[in-house]
Amino acid sequence: MKESQSSFDVMASVKELQALVGGHVDKIYHPSLGHLILAVRLPGEGKSFVHFWVGKWLHRSGKGQESGQQPSDFAMMLRKRIANARISAVRQQGFDRIAVLSLEKEEKFDLVLELFAEGNIVLVKDGTIVQPLTSHTWKHRDIRARKPFLFPPPVPDPNTMTEDEFLSILRSSDTDIVRTVATKLNTGGRYSEEICARASIDKKTASRDVPPEESARILRTIKDFAKEVAASGLGFIVFKIGKAEDVVPVRMRIYDGLDHREFPSYSEALEEYIGLAPKERKAEPRETTLEADRLRRKLAQQESAIQTLQDEAREAQLRGDFLFANYGSVSRVLASAKDQMAEAKNMKDIPGFVEFNGRTSVLKVMVNEVPLELDVKGSVESNAQRYYDGAKKARKKLEGVLTALEVARGELRDAVSGLERADKAAKARREPTKRFWFERFRWFISSEDAVVLGGKDAKSNDMLVKKHLEAGDRYAHADSHGAPSVVVKMRDGVTEKTLYEACEFAVATSKAWNAKIGSASGYWVLPEQVSKTPQSGEYLAKGAFVIRGKRNYSEKLKISLGVGEIEFEGSRKIMGGPESAVRTHSKRFVIIRPGEKDRNDLAKKLAEVFDVPIEEIQSILPPGDVDIVEQVGLSISL
Repeated sequence: MKESQSSFDVMASVKELQALVGGHVDKIYHPSLGHLILAVRLPGEGKSFVHFWVGKWLHRSGKGQESGQQPSDFAMMLRKRIANARISAVRQQGFDRIAVLSLEKEEKFDLVLELFAEGNIVLVKDGTIVQPLTSHTWKHRDIRARKPFLFPPPVPDPNTMTEDEFLSILRSSDTDIVRTVATKLNTGGRYSEEICARASIDKKTASRDVPPEESARILRTIKDFAKEVAASGLGFIVFKIGKAEDVVPVRMRIYDGLDHREFPSYSEALEEYIGLAPKERKAEPRETTLEADRLRRKLAQQESAIQTLQDEAREAQLRGDFLFANYGSVSRVLASAKDQMAEAKNMKDIPGFVEFNGRTSVLKVMVNEVPLELDVKGSVESNAQRYYDGAKKARKKLEGVLTALEVARGELRDAVSGLERADKAAKARREPTKRFWFERFRWFISSEDAVVLGGKDAKSNDMLVKKHLEAGDRYAHADSHGAPSVVVKMRDGVTEKTLYEACEFAVATSKAWNAKIGSASGYWVLPEQVSKTPQSGEYLAKGAFVIRGKRNYSEKLKISLGVGEIEFEGSRKIMGGPESAVRTHSKRFVIIRPGEKDRNDLAKKLAEVFDVPIEEIQSILPPGDVDIVEQVGLSISL
């Protein structure tokens, strides 16, 4: 099976995507680092989706795919700039494996989708890179934010090539004709074989030995084939011995005798083909593995943001300095612009004019070959100050990102360390206890025998409230951000004691644990006070809820948890919960608080003591390092 598209394939994909011209980008999804989805509204047709796998595939589809997670920074950047933009054109860059979507909103953008090598996604405005998915620097290209955008050196385009130009390519090659066409013209090996078959030439013929008349025939064959691809509108999956071998926009002679499955479009064939690709057999990822992968993606995004902010601060500072260094020239431009405004004349008469926004009074102009944005209502000094303020703002943001970067690096080190320890512990695999329905969440059994559930992340917070918060239950939360939603499944005999424990649980499993503070506040409310509908004009993140009405507070809640062995419905379980609940149900337990000892070391010791897999312990421990403050029926040292 081929693993990516060639130039002819990109030609077919772009031809079908051109049907989206006139549509508007509705939403942008980024379910994984290498997969981007654009939802496009088409007048009178509803939604269509553009799927792009970086460096691999591009096609149209009737199906989208939401990630179910917080949108990536790159997706949020695209949503901010091109959501609701009109698609004005879709084109292939020459004969290269690059597709370009031209977009119009208040401003004009190009979304460049690169399918060659490792691929990339680059948003470009006025010839300048707004943001790439990944930053790279080559000899001829510097793909970083705020840098001029350049396409890679173009490959020869057979559609516009003369016979003499093609013959020159063959004469300069030291390999056979099939490999020369595949590499020099970017057609790919299988299409190169098809060209040779259609041109009736032995594919092993040395390129430099091909006579001019045969060279001309090969070039005509390539051009005719390109026209057939562009006009096809169909797609075919080729099967060899029952397995998908290739996906193509036209029937090919080299596949005569093999089974073909025809589709009404190349995109539909490609989508089916991608689904037929064999999946790598991988072990089910542990929670710690997923966390390490998430932290690596987070680090990459933060490092990219640092580069962008550094560039912004430097450029803004230089522009401010430039205004003072060229005070006379800038002053004359501003004076001329003010005169033009006063007399309602066209700003285009100003030397170096680029663009003027009458609504904001911002003039884009070239002064001594340097691009500037000037508020024509201001002075040289005020415009310089605008740039200096921008530099100051970028530096302030940079400080925050640098701090977050160091925190993320520490978290990654902890996650990798935890993986190594978990791998060693896996050699002595233990049988888990019976699993109950509520273990997809954080949980404990209150001292009054009520089941109390807590979210583990934004997705499970949403699921918990939507599916399990019922009339008569109670909702608890820490009085701070970064805390889980907690649901008390009420039953006869439950009093304020259980609700107090639920608030303790919400606080202990929140970010307050890592903050290592002594105490915090929590509250509980009724189900009808919990809403997913924000106030008009406000945004509510995934996993967050609006609380309306009176909150029943519990103040100065001690930040600690107990971990002990209990019996639930006749089965042995290991529970992590508030001290009072653990003391009520367990004869062997530890009480822990935020501290300096590695939580994974505690997990390993508890797994040995309770004879359960370490993952079962890790899933109930709080989110940071610990100290043991009390042990009953156990003897553990860290």
